[in-house]
Amino acid sequence: MSEEKLDAVDVRILTLLQSNGRIKKVDLAAAIGLSLSSCWDRLQKLEKAGYVRGYNTEIDLARLIKTELIVTTLSLQYHTSAHFMRFEQVVKNIPEIINCYAVGGGIDYVLQIVARSIGHYQEVIDDLLAREIGISVYFTYVVTKTVKRFEGYPLAELLEYRSPR
Repeated sequence: MSEEKLDAVDVRILTLLQSNGRIKKVDLAAAIGLSLSSCWDRLQKLEKAGYVRGYNTEIDLARLIKTELIVTTLSLQYHTSAHFMRFEQVVKNIPEIINCYAVGGGIDYVLQIVARSIGHYQEVIDDLLAREIGISVYFTYVVTKTVKRFEGYPLAELLEYRSPR
């Protein structure tokens, strides 16, 4: 299936799984309009082909602890493959850095960092700087309100299975 083009039914299955990875197979089949066995076969093919990377649980972090979400942009002093690889390897091992994107333009990376407090965030940054991995400049942006959060990719729109607005 990885070399086959997905059809609208496959896209609908993936879309529903994004919003509810624990959906019962019988409910998934009913929502798609397929028999249970046909839906199950398609789901297994999608999983085997690697379209489904896993099933995760979203934790309501605010119920556990008050945290700060900080967006940090930064640039490295040197722009060589070795410097980028070294920086990226360090970042992968810092649990508070929940997302890191290499970007084009005036900066090199955008990081999302979750911390107990601004002081905790500063400890993370101080540790990052102390590792001497070539950070030349960084800027900190404290998230004050989440306007929209990720709830799944817009598969139908990206794959053009739905007409444009």
